[in-house]
Amino acid sequence: MSTFSEPEAYLKSGSNELKILEYTIGSLHLGINILKVSRILDRPARVTGARVGAHRSVIGMFHDHDHIVPRVDLGEVLGIARSDSGKRVIITEFFDEITGFLVDAVERVHTLSWESVKSAEDIMGGLDNPYVLAIARPTDRENVLLMDYEKIVLELAPELAREKGLSGRKEDWRGDGQTILVAEDSTPVREMLTLELEELGFTVIAVRDGQDAIRCFDENAQIRLVIADVEMPNKDGLAVLGHIRQHPKRNVTPVLIYSSIGDIGMKERARVMAANAHVTKLEMNELFKHIREILDK
Repeated sequence: MSTFSEPEAYLKSGSNELKILEYTIGSLHLGINILKVSRILDRPARVTGARVGAHRSVIGMFHDHDHIVPRVDLGEVLGIARSDSGKRVIITEFFDEITGFLVDAVERVHTLSWESVKSAEDIMGGLDNPYVLAIARPTDRENVLLMDYEKIVLELAPELAREKGLSGRKEDWRGDGQTILVAEDSTPVREMLTLELEELGFTVIAVRDGQDAIRCFDENAQIRLVIADVEMPNKDGLAVLGHIRQHPKRNVTPVLIYSSIGDIGMKERARVMAANAHVTKLEMNELFKHIREILDK
């Protein structure tokens, strides 16, 4: 029996809110969705050397809960400031990969709406840093940079894209020009998904935030299916799903929630809000299985 007991009104709504953990590297204030944080540790005392061929930012390995975890100097990855003197490690899990990001200090948790999160591409050309995904403004005087952690993890472990990519025969099933809307703010994930869909013969409309996804959906009646990330600037994926389900004429359009947030609460909210499926990112075979089942009906 399920132990999940969130109020039904909450489950049925796209709250468009997030909680971000603010941390620092040097003088910069950065953030990560708290749902992506497994735990926060003091800098581990016992660290072994990095494996041969590891990314330059991996400055050792340590044991944590029966896992061997790479300790990653996040400042080195970002090219902003070395954090190898940092005192805290943020443990995350993306694509089944556990990573420990070394940072200087952990500050606090903010609760804010996605409307207060703006795409970095819309502000100062992305701050000239390819890893800055968005900028959150908890108050009028504060700016917290949100990183593209999926891009970072894929660069740390490039074999993940090959391992998780679509396998098996493709030629026995074609999209025949059907239009799919992809809403995903992480550039490498969006490009990977777009490439796979186009190779199958689909027409892809790809956008990088939820507000653009809603606009494109309303303007393109030929869209047969929507794939939406949860975390996106301006409007999140659940807000996109809620908008589609309330559409007076196209509320049955299939929507797949495609997210790196795989906790039971997120899955349950997607189900109650009538998403056709919740799929973990990079599980390409599962994603395309759902696409085929839906469009073959």
